[in-house]
Amino acid sequence: VPGPAGEYQESWAEIATVWAAVRSRPAAPVTRARQSHILRSYRVRLRHQDALLATRNVLWRGRAYRVVGLQNPDSRNRLLEFDMVEDHP
Repeated sequence: VPGPAGEYQESWAEIATVWAAVRSRPAAPVTRARQSHILRSYRVRLRHQDALLATRNVLWRGRAYRVVGLQNPDSRNRLLEFDMVEDHP
């Protein structure tokens, strides 16, 4: 979305509120800009919804997560499965 000075600003829009099975995955230490932190990741499984296929961000329990590896596990459009990792500034 363009801002008042012509720069682009990130904005969030709610696409759907869904029930999902969320499982914790092993945490991994990550170093960025000489700062280390633990990368929390989760595996999410939910019913297939076309609106969610373009999803790249998830807000869960008040925290922002980045979607990685979106899959349609049985290729029958019944389920969606993806991993999500916590976004850090």
